[in-house]
Amino acid sequence: ITLLEKALKADPDSIAIPRRLSRLYFGRGETEQAIRYSNRVLEADPGDTATISRLVVHFLRKNDVAGAVTVLKDVLANPKLEPHSSGRILAEYELGKLYANKLQQPELAADMFAKVVAALDEKAANRLSPHDQARILGSDEAATYLEFGQVFLNAKRYDLAIQAFERGLVYNEDDPQLPLLLAETLLTTGKGEEALAIVERFLKRQPQGGEGYDLQARILTALHREDEITPRLERAARLDSKNLPLQYALADRYREIGQVDRAEALYKELLTAQPTPLGYRALAASLLKRKRTEDLLRVLTEAWTKPNGFDAVKPQVEAIIKDAAFADEVLEAGYKMLSATPPTLDPPAVKILAAIAAEANKLEKLEPIQRLVLRENPSPQGYREMAQLLDNLRRHADAAATLEEMMTRYPDEKNPRMLTLLGQLRRLANQNDRAIEAFREALKIDPNEAEAQALLGLTLSQADKPDEALEVFRGALKNDPANPALNRLYGGVLTQFGRNDEAIAFYKGLLDRYPNSEEIVHLAHSGLSVVYVNLGDFSKGEAELETLLERNPDEAGVNNDLGYLYADQGKNLEKAEAMIRKALLEEPKNAAYLDSLGWVLFKRGKLKEAIEQLERATQNLTGGGDATIYEHLGDVYLRLQETAKTKAAWERAEQAAAKAVPPDKRLPEIRKKLESLGRIAPAPKPAADDTP
Repeated sequence: ITLLEKALKADPDSIAIPRRLSRLYFGRGETEQAIRYSNRVLEADPGDTATISRLVVHFLRKNDVAGAVTVLKDVLANPKLEPHSSGRILAEYELGKLYANKLQQPELAADMFAKVVAALDEKAANRLSPHDQARILGSDEAATYLEFGQVFLNAKRYDLAIQAFERGLVYNEDDPQLPLLLAETLLTTGKGEEALAIVERFLKRQPQGGEGYDLQARILTALHREDEITPRLERAARLDSKNLPLQYALADRYREIGQVDRAEALYKELLTAQPTPLGYRALAASLLKRKRTEDLLRVLTEAWTKPNGFDAVKPQVEAIIKDAAFADEVLEAGYKMLSATPPTLDPPAVKILAAIAAEANKLEKLEPIQRLVLRENPSPQGYREMAQLLDNLRRHADAAATLEEMMTRYPDEKNPRMLTLLGQLRRLANQNDRAIEAFREALKIDPNEAEAQALLGLTLSQADKPDEALEVFRGALKNDPANPALNRLYGGVLTQFGRNDEAIAFYKGLLDRYPNSEEIVHLAHSGLSVVYVNLGDFSKGEAELETLLERNPDEAGVNNDLGYLYADQGKNLEKAEAMIRKALLEEPKNAAYLDSLGWVLFKRGKLKEAIEQLERATQNLTGGGDATIYEHLGDVYLRLQETAKTKAAWERAEQAAAKAVPPDKRLPEIRKKLESLGRIAPAPKPAADDTP
């Protein structure tokens, strides 16, 4: 390199020396120097194809598309570049590829490729060296012309596309794509007869596939010669009986022209000879169209058992799901066929019926099917699936009874996991005492079963047994003191039962012991905020949440909680609304967030907007009522002088508050509101929203 650079100083007009230096520097990985010498070469000789290629490859390896484009544009703008030089053709080709692929600019890509094709047609290609020809046309010239043609098609340059496809066929007349694309383009430009001639030549090779026959049918339709489609397909099918796609094309044609029986007979014959996903899809589509429910179920079931079969018939299953009435019919037919003596539907059908029932929201139709399966072929798995179904139907007591029956029949299933699930189902069925029994039984078998410990403590707290709950959590925390979920539950029980001093000490202790645990820091500050607010110290409650907000300004829960706290005090209302709306962007159906938004809108005097959000909050409640949400709803209705709706909302609030364990501290106030409601003198409704 040192000698070459000295030589360049002695001969600064040399092109060969910087060309050599460019290659050497690229080889050494010193790209800055390599680019400098490459640019020097191209300034003097813009047609240097090797240097052009080297620079383009370098920039694309760095994913610097703009750098590659700049190089190519500079080459083409250089007045020293000969009009028909190989460098010009290469630069236009490379720029066309960038426009077509990386930059997604089909019009500009077509402009570049049009120049390349024209130059090649003008015999400029005859002046290309073997290396340059390989750089432009590659080792597969037909494929390159195919690329040109597809770019022209995207840009709707149909004449150029036809020209490119024809040039490609000169290089490879047996290419499987070029004839079809050429015929398709000819048809698009109204040259149906020419398109038909191209396709007929293509089909004489008896290609394995149905695309050519599909295109032939479209061309004949465009030429108003539809009556030729079926005879041509029948003749081709006789001559090429091993071509399955062709045979299916014929069956599809029979179906299209109303010869459904012939179509389905051919589908079945083909499936018998060689089951394929294509065959199952075609036959299922035909049976679906005719609503042949029982035959359709048999085909779907058989497809389920074959490799890739169920994926092939997914569109038909999805169509059943979207048609509510037909989904009912399919589920009822499935039950009838499975319960026949002997059954007229194979057992795998249950999986399909379950998928349809779940997606179509018709789980109640699945219950008799699952019970039938359980009766005819009992197994632990069958019982578990039945319990899961009943749980999904919110029939938690029935689900628990199903698990109890399973454990009686199969004693080995009485393990910690199943007992914990049984306890959870009993808890959801408001059978707290029996749930506690199940959790304790699970812990007798495995004292360290974490989920059973957590659920036992939670259920004890809901059963108004805080001391026992705290004892369970303390035992669990001995084994796993940094467990965020257990710490959250322990602190929650202290707060729930008004043990505020203990709760404050507990949360502060967590912050001291685990300052680097993001999850524990979050739950501790959040828990402290709740305790301080319960004690009436709103400034401390705000400070805890503001600390969390500084750590994570985008966290939805913190934005909601702090926004609600501001709103409840009637301060920072505009900021509070923005924070709550930010939280709702993350969880638009969160009932607590919707309640917060309704409350801040109420505080801002936007009563009708507040009602809308609070109603949405009640609609998105899970697991029963929420006293606060219904109380807020009643407060806004009262402001709007909707007395009946106010009463209904506050009654729901009273029910939820009384049901809470321990009873919600707002219960006396809610009852006072209800008592005073009848004594409120009627007042004219506000003509518009006003500030409360």
